[in-house]
Amino acid sequence: MKILVLTSIYPALDVKIANNTNVVHYFAYEWVKEGHEVIVVHNYPVYMRIFHWIARFAAKMICSKFNTAVTAVYQNKPVEFNLDGVKVIRLPLYKPFPHFAVPSKVMNRQIEEIGIWCKKYKFIPDIITAHNFYPHIPMVNRLKADYFPNARTCIVVHKQAWKMLRFCGADYKTEIEKIDVFGYRSLPLKREWERYTETSPNSFMCYSGVPVCFLNRKDLCVIKKPISRIIYVGSFIRRKFPEKILIAIKNSSLGNNFTLDYVGDGINRKIIEKLIAENHWEKQVTLHGFVQRNQIPLLMARANLFIMISEEETFGLVYLEAMSMGCIVIASRDEGMEGIIIDGVNGFLCKAGDEKELAIIIDKINMMSQEELNIISDKARATAIRLTDCNVAKKYIENIISRTC
Repeated sequence: MKILVLTSIYPALDVKIANNTNVVHYFAYEWVKEGHEVIVVHNYPVYMRIFHWIARFAAKMICSKFNTAVTAVYQNKPVEFNLDGVKVIRLPLYKPFPHFAVPSKVMNRQIEEIGIWCKKYKFIPDIITAHNFYPHIPMVNRLKADYFPNARTCIVVHKQAWKMLRFCGADYKTEIEKIDVFGYRSLPLKREWERYTETSPNSFMCYSGVPVCFLNRKDLCVIKKPISRIIYVGSFIRRKFPEKILIAIKNSSLGNNFTLDYVGDGINRKIIEKLIAENHWEKQVTLHGFVQRNQIPLLMARANLFIMISEEETFGLVYLEAMSMGCIVIASRDEGMEGIIIDGVNGFLCKAGDEKELAIIIDKINMMSQEELNIISDKARATAIRLTDCNVAKKYIENIISRTC
């Protein structure tokens, strides 16, 4: 099967993008392994040069405030490369300012350019799927109408996509109806989208998956009371509230009897360092900085409690990675892990950024019996086993096909 993927965020070896994510690449990589022919078109955001210059010096602040990927490098020419066997075509997509509509002439030229690249490789997609509602909904609809009439089409909705509806004009519902199937990265996103658009399109849940290598490890987390060996893996940005973990610990019954491994970095690091110094927690808390992905399981194996209570969390793959190790997990309520983590069953849910509730949950966990904790750990791991990267990639394609027949 031939799959054309459109995305505005994609990794590359030659360009560093702050707050980037490999989510789309993980899907494409699995599809290639399954024998599908895949072309990824990375619509690389390009603005007036001044914005890229600012981004070079203020990337951390921009990421923290706006929760977005930041393209500091100005590029105005197409780039073609291969990443892990996936053919990627990075096409600059110009608009004067961030968070503005793409000018119609630019949009038309971009669609024509994608058509030309597909023609070059004699690539007639069976499926056109795009991540992020805008600018991709007009692209997908036009590509199907003008170039690939037999292709099945899909739009995967990420964070706060409804804010982009204004770029589609008053007739946005018609554009939505043209798409064969929608994918949602989480249940809250699905509810949010249907509420704001007043539509209920054909859809499926488009979850990420945990790498199989996590599931084959023998050094799983040891779930033994007290549950006090804590780990956080993520950026130190405002919406993730990394410092609130320390405040919650201080308000819990743990006292100084804990360890906390912070994996990541970002603008909130100074707040964390201040809390460590004020409470003399230099021996309890370790700041590892950013760590290679294949090293994270080694740190998780030393822990028995993973905490990240972020807001605007589209989907947190790191939660699944912790669950695959058998770790007790505390995630945010009404965010990306809702529907995957069931509170008190295979993990726990807390209001985003609420250090008082987090302290209560930490104490609640430590009041549970060893048997109860073992059951939660086992169910967490069982959840992760169902959601491997291979399984979710297969399900993605199966959902598009079954819902468009």
